[in-house]
Amino acid sequence: MDFEITVSPLAKSDIPSILEIEYDSQPEPWTEKAFLEEINRAHSSLLVARLSAGDFVGAPCPEVAGYICFWSVADEIQILNIAVRKTLRRRGIARKLIELAIRTGSEQHAGLVTLDVRKSNFAARKLYESLGFRVKGERPDYYGV
Repeated sequence: MDFEITVSPLAKSDIPSILEIEYDSQPEPWTEKAFLEEINRAHSSLLVARLSAGDFVGAPCPEVAGYICFWSVADEIQILNIAVRKTLRRRGIARKLIELAIRTGSEQHAGLVTLDVRKSNFAARKLYESLGFRVKGERPDYYGV
């Protein structure tokens, strides 16, 4: 079955869905308060992805498939958080979200797009490398888990 990924700005009504994904995906999940704070930051972008399929291409599924949060500050895009619903991984959702963050950076003439990833998150590291990201350093004890 063919899927189309649609991306839109996060609405407050999406928060229960992204919290479900967040708590299922992250060892140290963000709280509802953290997401609400990001919605209100002028330099923060929160996007959600949904899938549409088959005869319904163009009509997104109401279920949030994944999300990304990134900052646009000066000449840099910093990806702070990204996650995809476990049952919908490996369908290009994270790739599309990251590509949109990179495109935003390009449109804003950002010279750098950065992110942090756990050393043990091999799937994410492989994806980031395929998108051109390179390891620039390690932060010992950055992640508490």
